[in-house]
Amino acid sequence: MMLLALRIAKSIGSTILPFALGIAFSVTAASASVELPVFKLNLAKYVAGNSLLATYYQDRDFEPIWTGTGEIFRQRRVEFLKALGKSSGHGLPDGRYAASELIDALRSIATEGQRAKAEAEMSRAYLAYATSLHSGIVDPSKASEGIARKRRVPSAEFFLNGIQADNPAGFLAGLAPQSPDYVALRKEIVRLDRIIAQGGWGPRVSASELKPGQSGQEVVELRNRLIAMGYMNRSAIAKYGTEIQFAVQRFQRDHGLDADGVADNLTLKVINADPETRRSQVIASLERLRWMNFPLGDRHVLVNIANYQADIFFGGENVFSTRVVVGKTDKRLQTPEFSDTMTHMVINPTWNVPRSIATLEVLPMLQEDPGSEPQLVIFHPETGPIDRQETDFTQFSAKDFPFEMRQPPGIGNALGQVKFMFPNRHSVYMHDTPSKGLFLREERAFSHGCIRVQRAFDLAEFLLSEQVSNPGYEFAGKIATGRETWVNLQKWLSVHVTYLTAWAQPGGRIQYREDIYGRDLAIYAALNDLGVDREHLGS
Repeated sequence: MMLLALRIAKSIGSTILPFALGIAFSVTAASASVELPVFKLNLAKYVAGNSLLATYYQDRDFEPIWTGTGEIFRQRRVEFLKALGKSSGHGLPDGRYAASELIDALRSIATEGQRAKAEAEMSRAYLAYATSLHSGIVDPSKASEGIARKRRVPSAEFFLNGIQADNPAGFLAGLAPQSPDYVALRKEIVRLDRIIAQGGWGPRVSASELKPGQSGQEVVELRNRLIAMGYMNRSAIAKYGTEIQFAVQRFQRDHGLDADGVADNLTLKVINADPETRRSQVIASLERLRWMNFPLGDRHVLVNIANYQADIFFGGENVFSTRVVVGKTDKRLQTPEFSDTMTHMVINPTWNVPRSIATLEVLPMLQEDPGSEPQLVIFHPETGPIDRQETDFTQFSAKDFPFEMRQPPGIGNALGQVKFMFPNRHSVYMHDTPSKGLFLREERAFSHGCIRVQRAFDLAEFLLSEQVSNPGYEFAGKIATGRETWVNLQKWLSVHVTYLTAWAQPGGRIQYREDIYGRDLAIYAALNDLGVDREHLGS
């Protein structure tokens, strides 16, 4: 720091310093058009603790970004401070960026030292805010161990150069994700805040299940709840007729439930969710969208764990959709959130049984009956297959079990007849399954972490259609061989595995899903620790 100050002093000329130290400065004073050495020396001191700012200001000879005179400087200050005032509307902690303190610092400038301090404080706050708005404020991996996503944060130069462009307001507005989901979720915060201020959606429905044809107080509770949530017009009906049935169906479609119009236990559980819970989901979803505020790829797969669905997008258009089964709610078996690249598929795959499954699930069965799970080949990695009947499995524990297991290709293979590979450190991939009935469930968290695909054959043919003229014939021919076959994709796809419990349909209607892994709750708690919505949790 001292060397830097001496270097600046020498470049300016030491003879002027005594004179400069006695000159007062006002941001609005016309006499301030001449740069004074004391400002640069003090600015160097105030940014010294931040290497990014120190380097940036040094490279620009410590010229101001915020506290110079002229309309463009005023415009930057005004637009940035206005943006800070709206930070809570993004689900960000408005108090974290010290807007009132910045305003006080600017208003109280009377010396060049005070101007330098205000300049440094503005830049520090701006970088913190711009980074939060663009890439999120919470470290994903610290929020939940199941989130393996890393924030992609632009450089300090990007943020600082951008605010100095001709349209600072436009630059600030463009930092947040520009997706329709993000815009709609911000509006949803306003709507939910209004509902919460008015007392919420009223009493919960006390029934465990209600069906068309029923009547009574519990049906009235359901009716009132649906009216309050906007799914019915005001009504005095007390019988579960078509009006209530259609309202229940609309609600079920918005929440990923089977739209049969029956208010079963699961539907009533979701209906009874309070607006505060939905609001916390919206805020967590906004943070997730900021984590993914980067180009997803012209051709990409989006797997939404919470929605049990995978979609393929080409040029922004949804060209393929399928239901999926995801990892169980047990923390060891949850599907992680991450991004990677799909490079190939394997037709008639061999299933190499993960050690956790082999030792924790299969070994206990073998200890009871060596003939259990006959479809699995058990072998020693050095000597080959073993004779089950000649092996005493009771002598082994999960820690010292010396064997490995695999299941040869076939219709009954646990991976089905095709898997889609995007190599990653989690050993997670998408695959077919013989357990087709699971796709009919509303809640589909049954796997050991991988993503089972309902329309696996359709997906394989869809991907092959980009590189062969008759994809159905090509795929069926490879299936018929019974041999494991790798097929490299000539056009790779980005794969993004995420977990959005709140997003917008085309037109802006919000969809909600349940927080099956509790990750939204963890993100919201982390945001709350940083100052978001503390009053909503009573802290």
